[in-house]
Amino acid sequence: MDAKGRVIFPVKFREAMDNTFIVTKGFDHNLLIYPKDKWEIMEGKLAALKITSKSARIVKRLLLGSAMEVEVDGQDRITVPQNLRTYADLTKEILFVGQADYIEVWSVDKYNEASECDYSEAAEEVDL
Repeated sequence: MDAKGRVIFPVKFREAMDNTFIVTKGFDHNLLIYPKDKWEIMEGKLAALKITSKSARIVKRLLLGSAMEVEVDGQDRITVPQNLRTYADLTKEILFVGQADYIEVWSVDKYNEASECDYSEAAEEVDL
């Protein structure tokens, strides 16, 4: 990532998405990138949450309150807005991690910290 927050968007993700998508804060001090069609589904799910639920308000504030549209430029780069770079502690070296419907964007250090977990315990909790 350069000083202006521009980074080459990996070709395997460019091929799977249009040139315009949504980037927002993630739950682990990372960022999430959604294709516009998947983001619309997420927005619908978030809109259906009860406003009386404190947890729902927190999640909506995180995801909707920081969501921004981003475009791939002519040099296959995206510009990550400063407020999102600060939140995810993105500097020079970043990591894109593909998920089923979205992409996670991590600082390498934060990704390594997050990877130091008990994967078997997590798998049991989600009942794979």
